[in-house]
Amino acid sequence: MLIRDLMVKEVTSCCPDTNLEAAGRMMWDHNCGAIPVLDNEDHPIGVVTDRDIAMSAVLNHKPLWDITTRDVISSREIFTCNMDDDIQSALTTMQTHKIRRVPVVNGDGRLEGILSIDDIIACSEQKEGKTIPPLSFEDTMSTLKAVCFQH
Repeated sequence: MLIRDLMVKEVTSCCPDTNLEAAGRMMWDHNCGAIPVLDNEDHPIGVVTDRDIAMSAVLNHKPLWDITTRDVISSREIFTCNMDDDIQSALTTMQTHKIRRVPVVNGDGRLEGILSIDDIIACSEQKEGKTIPPLSFEDTMSTLKAVCFQH
């Protein structure tokens, strides 16, 4: 199974100058918990999560409209997957880096979608005594355990 078969293609994104109040509103309006931050050429340069917004408000003692997504992503490396890669590569990325969401890019590095642990769980199957499906229950649980126990 390829990442393109499982990723969400309709993705809300923002730019580095978007303030966290606006990013939070986008998450609310689009019912998502993370938004990729893109450069001028639609390359992902970071991801802002709902947790990032909450913790930024607490730790910076500033209103959300005074904190930009650039402030949140500046100290973190971004990990992406290619839409034509096998789903196992996404699982490995999530497990290794303990992340729940991965921006999906095309061959030019432009955003094409996003893959979340929720997408993986919804697609996994447990089939006892039969051939293992492309996305097995065991693979899914291993990934979920890895990203859940990060602290």
